[in-house]
Amino acid sequence: MNLRHRAAALAAAGAVVTALAACSSSERTGQDETAADDAAVTAAEEAALAAAGGEELDGSVTMLGVLGGEELDAFLSVVAPFEDATGIEVRYEGTRDFAAVLQTRVDGGNPPDVVATPAIGEMAALAEQGALVDLRTVVDDAVLTANYPASMLETGTAGGELFGLYNTVNLGGLIWYDPQRYDGPTEPESWDELQAWAAEKAAAGETPWCVGLESGAASGWPAADFIDEILLRQAGPEFHRAWREGTEPWTSPQVEQAYETYGEMIADGMVYGGTTTVLSTDFSQAANPMFAPEPGCYLLQQATFMGGIIADAFPELEPGTDLDFFPSPDFNPEYPGISSFSGEILGLITDSPQAAALTRYLASTEAGTLIAATGRWLSPNVTVAADAYEDPFLRRAHEVLTSAEATYPLGNSQMPQPEVDAFWQSGLAFAQDPGDLDAILQGIEDARG
Repeated sequence: MNLRHRAAALAAAGAVVTALAACSSSERTGQDETAADDAAVTAAEEAALAAAGGEELDGSVTMLGVLGGEELDAFLSVVAPFEDATGIEVRYEGTRDFAAVLQTRVDGGNPPDVVATPAIGEMAALAEQGALVDLRTVVDDAVLTANYPASMLETGTAGGELFGLYNTVNLGGLIWYDPQRYDGPTEPESWDELQAWAAEKAAAGETPWCVGLESGAASGWPAADFIDEILLRQAGPEFHRAWREGTEPWTSPQVEQAYETYGEMIADGMVYGGTTTVLSTDFSQAANPMFAPEPGCYLLQQATFMGGIIADAFPELEPGTDLDFFPSPDFNPEYPGISSFSGEILGLITDSPQAAALTRYLASTEAGTLIAATGRWLSPNVTVAADAYEDPFLRRAHEVLTSAEATYPLGNSQMPQPEVDAFWQSGLAFAQDPGDLDAILQGIEDARG
């Protein structure tokens, strides 16, 4: 797959990426940017030196990614101990036109040493070109096995080679609510139990769900992401993998069931403002009616980053008292305890000593601890201690992530761009006309090509 064909993906998702990155913990903790303590920085320096073979290598590493502004500053705080300990300068280039810039540099014989992107398909495309180093030749297998869930390693593997490691992640499938107002189950045993409460609320004339699908050029992605999650946990990981890889059609009964399950959540009387409001409300403002003097809705499904968005809009809220979350319950008892995630995946193009050392460092527990200390992301590293997260929502999300039976990425992060576009648009079309589901699914199948 030519990377140029995926250039539109990050451009279309720019509003999403910006919103995700904008979620810092500073408003939630009432402090300035959360910083790692001296002991964590010292430990990171020691890990960095070990990653470089115990010596200062000097030189530099070029890294291409999508971060900018405060988000880039936060990431550079993670690599600063590496630079100090090894003498290696990390030259990070951030761009929203990631795919086009990367392809141009690869084609021109001047690729970056390291790349990091939220689009797994970008990395898979590079792997198909033979442009990525097998990370199992760089990072010790014992470290990989100890630090990463097997399902995350599986996601970054193709043709028996590990082409990418997750660097930062967001946990999906969370249900946000106001504990002062929500009177439903916070540990429901099943999605059916939660929806039974929602149906009772709707029958009493109150609206259970808050939903917003507008996001500029990426409108529809919140619906697509949750349908993706439902399919993973309802039909199971094996079917989900076959579906995203194209060996199971969009028109399959399992996909249809996932859409119908989502449709029950956004049906008349179940969602704030009805279809028109759902389609016109920016996803970042979907929770606002929850905190009106008279609540307009009580539940919002969204990933970890939503806590920061809500806290920015309502800085007076006290975490755990006025705002909290619980994980979406199981959709199918045959597949319990599954969590979904999205995040940045890191790959190595140039197998220089400096680039290899940076890769080993970022795979370490010590670097993961500094990622946690930024208050912006979850570390995918399961050996990071929960108390590394000062942000209470990230701390709890870390506990959910590390205690899950299995964790898997959403499928639409790994699909060709025409298919992703059609999937996002299907969320809007289905909300407008759920009776047209057969045609909607056939349209995505046609876009798959």
